Amino acid sequence: MIHLPICPVCNEPVADQPATHWTNAYRGGTPWWHLADNSPICPAADGQHSQPALVADPLPVDNQTNPWLDDMSRLFAVDGPYDPARLGSAITAAEHLSRWLHTATGPFSALLTLPTPSDVATLIGHLHRSTRLLARVHAQTGSYLLDQAHQAHLASLDDSEGRSDVIDADDIRAWLQDAADWLAQSAQASGVAWSSARTSRPRVTSAPPPPPAAPTARRARRASSDDA
Repeated sequence: MIHLPICPVCNEPVADQPATHWTNAYRGGTPWWHLADNSPICPAADGQHSQPALVADPLPVDNQTNPWLDDMSRLFAVDGPYDPARLGSAITAAEHLSRWLHTATGPFSALLTLPTPSDVATLIGHLHRSTRLLARVHAQTGSYLLDQAHQAHLASLDDSEGRSDVIDADDIRAWLQDAADWLAQSAQASGVAWSSARTSRPRVTSAPPPPPAAPTARRARRASSDDA
């Protein structure tokens, strides 16, 4: 089951890095940051930054795929193993899932896979987290490739060839960093979309509109500042 970090005060999703750090190597810590506007997590009653609540994402249960998900959790645990063969397996699995998602979100299949706004919000959350991950992977892969070229240059007997490899690797790193920066911007936009989709409700045209919901603590502060 997926557990999502949510601000316990305003009930909006948060991340453990500000958006400006999404392309950096992983660094968690305090405070957490709202996805909606990249502001720090709301303060607790003692005035200190809150700790996020881990809320289960109520995904539908698919009995046919549950055993496979259990195997995936075991084979791709956070504590490893990490080697080229396991990475190859992960890439192959991701490719299969990407092809399925490509079809499942098409104009006809989406009627079956995304029948409610809640289902759509769940998918938007996945898109945000995936895009945020891709931003980091692009940047870190470029940095690692350049490090490898530098190490090979230091060990090379042919200085000119090693220097050329470093220049090529630096060009690739720059392209990947550009891609990472664009992905980080996309992740910011999808994070705002996800935060809004989690709280939005479809309008029913045959009935009067419902009264406005009470503003959350953070939105109330935002409204008062706008009025000022």
